[in-house]
Amino acid sequence: MSKIISPVKIGAPFSGLGRMIGAELFKLRKRQMTKVLLAILVGIIAIVNLLLLAISKINLPADGHAMGNIQNLLGLPVAIPFALSLISSFGIVLAIILTASSVGNEYNWRTIRTALISSESRFKFLTAKLVSLGILILIGMVIGVATGFIMGLITTAIGGYAFNFSFATGSYLWAQFLQFWRTFYIIMPFSLLGFLMAIVGRSAMPGIATGIGVVFLETIVTTFMRLAGGWIASVPDYLLSANVNALTALINLPHGFGGGLGSGGTTETLPSLPHAFITLGIYSLVFLVLGLYLFRKRDVTG
Repeated sequence: MSKIISPVKIGAPFSGLGRMIGAELFKLRKRQMTKVLLAILVGIIAIVNLLLLAISKINLPADGHAMGNIQNLLGLPVAIPFALSLISSFGIVLAIILTASSVGNEYNWRTIRTALISSESRFKFLTAKLVSLGILILIGMVIGVATGFIMGLITTAIGGYAFNFSFATGSYLWAQFLQFWRTFYIIMPFSLLGFLMAIVGRSAMPGIATGIGVVFLETIVTTFMRLAGGWIASVPDYLLSANVNALTALINLPHGFGGGLGSGGTTETLPSLPHAFITLGIYSLVFLVLGLYLFRKRDVTG
């Protein structure tokens, strides 16, 4: 007698996943740390814009390094690109903290066993966390962009610059839409690295330390690699920072104010765009697969 396959069983791996994602979003929204990280992002964007406005009143030497033309960063046409530039640097650090803490704190608080029992499977547990984190990061990016535009309005008014919205053409808006998703793509490998190392270390701190360490130390290491010459000089093209800088270069800020990881004013030769997209995608995939594999195979303690 042939078995009747239930439609519920066909979709069993994903049944209840929407409920779990909603529960994770609720937990993340209620945590004080999430609100603090968002406040830090908004505060950084606001403070940097106000500092630039204050500096713009000082006569700085325009000697080819572009620092004598800071007003270019305060106009409305550059408000959104400049906000995305800040998100692609400071925002990466905040995303690492949020992502590593999400899974690492389950170990720290000794709630990991209870969470797994209520989530039916480890795959669903991690999937719900990753999807909810992705949604929150996107929401944070939207708030960051909105903050940047509002600060652009404020600095324009205080600085006495013209309110001219003729720049807001279809091509401009489309370019900012694409750069928004490029910025999210840039954040992914660092967030997933923090996620992976939190699983490896069974704590939030290894994930945060590794992720932030890579953000800051890799740019220093790659600088020495470039200076070494030979085949060593080509190694940075296959690491994270050079490929991040290749994508953030598309933000097209005034000369000397490039976004990304330590790329402002740099003259380094960046990888091609396809190379950057593929390399960052491979890193994201490797970190994700390793995290899922280790979490599934290892004994859960806590």
